[in-house]
Amino acid sequence: MSDQMQPTFVLVHGAFANSFSFAPLQAELGLAGHRSVAVDLPGHGFAATYPRAYQMPQDPEGLATAPGVIKGVTLADNAAHLIGVL
Repeated sequence: MSDQMQPTFVLVHGAFANSFSFAPLQAELGLAGHRSVAVDLPGHGFAATYPRAYQMPQDPEGLATAPGVIKGVTLADNAAHLIGVL
């Protein structure tokens, strides 16, 4: 099969993960001659930010009221991001 006909594996993480979790799989796919791309969803990977309350020394009171870093990100946002990357 020519390189242009080879499928590209698109790897999308789930909750509590990012594209880095696919590094071992991507290495194995590459060794087997396959292409792959691992995508970070919004708020994950290099785009992740952490409120001050999440960092040490932790502030339990601040942590309880700090908004989640991906608050408001919908499945539609994730799908749009993935389409934009591809």
